[in-house]
Amino acid sequence: FIYDKINTVTSLEHISSYSIDSNILPGNIENFIGVAQVPIGLSGPIQINGEYAKGAYYIPLATTEGTLIASYNRGMRLSKECGGIKSTIVDHKMQRAPVFLCEDALKAREFGKWIDQNFNTIKQIAETSTKSGKLIEICQYPIGPNMYLRFNYTTKDAAGQNMCGKATYIASEWIIKNYNKNINT
Repeated sequence: FIYDKINTVTSLEHISSYSIDSNILPGNIENFIGVAQVPIGLSGPIQINGEYAKGAYYIPLATTEGTLIASYNRGMRLSKECGGIKSTIVDHKMQRAPVFLCEDALKAREFGKWIDQNFNTIKQIAETSTKSGKLIEICQYPIGPNMYLRFNYTTKDAAGQNMCGKATYIASEWIIKNYNKNINT
């Protein structure tokens, strides 16, 4: 089937040989046909002095770029000589930031007040598209007639880029439909 679709005489035997269970992939990849093999080298150790991770760690890197791992090794060695990498989590949010175009700055301010008044409904609408994404706040940044909204989500253990994008899109569509003034995105 795949040979007909991509018009190739090249053998695809290597992408169809893999050790992962393809039954776990739905929701992670569409139109799955196989896997790519990329060389993996080891870099490190890197010294981490964090709240949750402490110690020297080796990092596997998948690359075909010559000298990349050697370059990482030099950086890791230098950072270790300087005492290591100190890390902390300052905040844990995934954000999306649509802009709404109002007639003028006054209308943008009025729009911002309406967003505040309707936050609970917007939150409810946004969260209809996700099980793990939770809208925690909408920050406002007015610039002239433009109102930039920053939707901040928690996503549990998921990275959440797609879920937050989808939730913000649904919320923005609801905002446009329900705000009784003239705005554009």
